[in-house]
Amino acid sequence: MQGLQGLKKSIDSAESLRAIVNTMKVHASVNINQFQHAAQASMEYRHILDMSLFIVLSEEEIVPSEEVEKGNILHVVFGSDHGLAGRVNERISLFALEHVSQDSGDIVIVIGQQIFQRLKNDVTIYKTFMQPQSTDTIYSMVNKLLVQIDELRDEMAVKKIVLYYNKPDSTSMFEENTELLFPIDLVELSKNQVQWESKVVPAYFAEKQAIISDLIREYFFITLYRAFCFSLASENASRLASMQSAEKNIENQLKELNDLYRRQRQTSITEELNDIISGFKALRE
Repeated sequence: MQGLQGLKKSIDSAESLRAIVNTMKVHASVNINQFQHAAQASMEYRHILDMSLFIVLSEEEIVPSEEVEKGNILHVVFGSDHGLAGRVNERISLFALEHVSQDSGDIVIVIGQQIFQRLKNDVTIYKTFMQPQSTDTIYSMVNKLLVQIDELRDEMAVKKIVLYYNKPDSTSMFEENTELLFPIDLVELSKNQVQWESKVVPAYFAEKQAIISDLIREYFFITLYRAFCFSLASENASRLASMQSAEKNIENQLKELNDLYRRQRQTSITEELNDIISGFKALRE
């Protein structure tokens, strides 16, 4: 049986671990809020882009472009750099593997070292990016990813770009999600029914193709930005749940250790008193 000194060390270690877990729990909670707010802002901006594209595309008939038969599919899988995030990396990696065909020459870009470790033995990873840890760094990471995609499309034919990321869900904390980044369905965008707040439809004066090009570039940017936000919000929600579970387990362990410590201390005190009484009786005799 562990002695009093050993029990005291175990209690101190458990209390230190509880403090670490509590710090991680608070950090995850704060992160969830900032990434959810960023995701909401990105969806509002996406709505503005949809309205803008509707204006410039609805004035003329757009002929559907023929689907590119030749070319590679680029898969972008979003995960995390750090562990202790529940099953976010496991689930999204398994989800992505259901769609990636290594034999057909599909290309895989991963976001996060945890995803890289899970996919490296099943598919060839073209490039790995670090997962941003704040909303301030998502912007620069999206630009780096866009540059990489542009370079890749210059090197080879890419017929599709598919995103895989976890998305917050009210019933199951998060769910796996896939989204087509490219090609953009301009025909569908031109048919979107937009509800204007005023009776006057906005006008534009710049060259139409330049406007469309800029809007599509923004469309790519905000779609990737939103994917980062959803992925990070899911990661932190899962980490928060993991930390809450760990905190509960530590609390139970601390209760058991403290109870055991009190019992052994009481036993030790009782034994010492018995020894004193026995010694006193021996002296009297």
